[in-house]
Amino acid sequence: MLFLVNTVYWRRRWFNIYANNDFGPESTRVITRPLMSITTPARASLADVIELISKAEVPEKRKQDLRSAVRTIVKLLDADPASIVADPALLRRKVEEISPHAHGLSNGRWANIRSLLGKALALARPMIPSRNTVPVLAEWEALTQGLAFYRRVSVLPLLRFLSMRSVGPAQVTAADLEAYRDAIHAARLRKSPEKTWDHLTWVWNGCVRDVPSWPSIMIERKPRRRIYVLPWANFPPSLKEDVDRFLDRLSGRDLSDEGPVRPARLSTIKTREYQLRVAASALVQCGHHPQTLRSIADLLSFERYQEILRVLMGRHGGETSPQVGQIAAFLKDVARHWLKVDELELQRFKKIASRLAVGRRGLTTKNRERLRPFDEPETIAAFLGLPQRIRGVLNADKRSPRRKAILAQMAAAIALLQAAPIRLRNLTDLDVVKNLIGRGRRLYLVIPEADTKNREPIDFELPAETAEILSWYVREHRPVLLKQPTDALFPGAGTKAKSSGALATQISKTMLKFTGLKVNVHLFRHAGGKIFLDARPGQYEVMRRVLSHRSITTTTSFYAGAETRAAGQHFAAVIAERRRALERDARSNRSNKPSKGSS
Repeated sequence: MLFLVNTVYWRRRWFNIYANNDFGPESTRVITRPLMSITTPARASLADVIELISKAEVPEKRKQDLRSAVRTIVKLLDADPASIVADPALLRRKVEEISPHAHGLSNGRWANIRSLLGKALALARPMIPSRNTVPVLAEWEALTQGLAFYRRVSVLPLLRFLSMRSVGPAQVTAADLEAYRDAIHAARLRKSPEKTWDHLTWVWNGCVRDVPSWPSIMIERKPRRRIYVLPWANFPPSLKEDVDRFLDRLSGRDLSDEGPVRPARLSTIKTREYQLRVAASALVQCGHHPQTLRSIADLLSFERYQEILRVLMGRHGGETSPQVGQIAAFLKDVARHWLKVDELELQRFKKIASRLAVGRRGLTTKNRERLRPFDEPETIAAFLGLPQRIRGVLNADKRSPRRKAILAQMAAAIALLQAAPIRLRNLTDLDVVKNLIGRGRRLYLVIPEADTKNREPIDFELPAETAEILSWYVREHRPVLLKQPTDALFPGAGTKAKSSGALATQISKTMLKFTGLKVNVHLFRHAGGKIFLDARPGQYEVMRRVLSHRSITTTTSFYAGAETRAAGQHFAAVIAERRRALERDARSNRSNKPSKGSS
């Protein structure tokens, strides 16, 4: 009964909000106009929302639930309620960064908190309810009768919105559709409104094409990302042929005397091909017609070299970056070894490349910030205990076998990276037969030097806990993911392994979901280095071998910063102990000094 009372209250409130507004040409402003009392500030905070809850005409139990939801959000954001603006768009971005699992909240409890937060915000401003039940106008109902189920479900929220405004198929305009777009961004807490609108655009335009009498208003579907790098098909075939000849020499396939002493690896070849395509695409952005770029020589006159780099720097606010510096150095080498520019011209290339080079020592600022939580023992415990925690979750989980298998796969990948922080390419390509070698009760991770970045072999004995997680995944969950027979540890489509991009994304999302930490695959190397060096300061040789660095200099330059806090604590402890010792000596000297008049 209480549920029905509350439902009726919210439906009436929603109807009154919109019934008392003017939905004319300026309706996009109406959607974001706050509905507040005279005493409520124009820019309400969550503290104001909590106060409005106390004055709301709803049962006391409902008030308690609403206040609890708002205060939970405030606690998770670690802020004062008066400092958090009650703006759905701003709040949505903050709330989406919260990892409920990291705070011990179940999916159901988290969904309930978000729903109640939206209802609480509706006391301070108009909000689109999560479940709008306004009846659809008969005209829209007639048009949707023959729609496929997925289309009907997709357009129904929009049609309810239009029906609430008494806008039928004959009256709808582009402004009405844009009003809905603005509303789901500014007056709703549901995540990813951009994706919602993009999908709706696709469905609506499909209805325009396929459904007779559907309003003939096509919605412009903007690309979700800007394309900077054009495919080779946009350029003359002769350019790609010249690039292929260059790459053949780089790989040593053409057996040229002028080729490199050591052939480049396949991953390097792919990178160089991409960098040349980046350069050609940058020239197109400068206004050069693609068909005028017929060879590498057409890309790399000194003036065009400058144009390319200006475009790339423009994407970084007019400054250089590691990527810009790498492309500048590579194109300079191409001009030297492939185009054979004269020494005077080469000096001009070298000067620019040197100016744009980014010297980096130690961890980047971004990585240092991401490692800062690892100063806390609780964070390290959550990080290292995650594979077992996921296993426990799956044992009591009711999701589909495939979803469980994917999560188990993440537990196995994370356990491997914690015990042996290998690079993403090696992780993706792991083979259960070739790379996981059992010897008695021991399990070894073996990767030959031909498959590693710096041609250093990897041969780790995996800890018993890691071996157990891998065995559990391979035995119980990996078979669910197999579409065809394959030895890939992380199977993908057909007989191939899962793509590096997909695996990396899933690992990062799993880390964020369960721990709240932003950890990509490569950061496992830094995290492992920090955890180890904090416990064993100065033992760089161990880390060098674990990370397969060829030179100890590489290890010290990149990971010395990881033990800075531990070293600082050790230094401070020594200074403090020395101070205490001197104070004890001073007190002892004073007590032993004979007083005046004593003989």
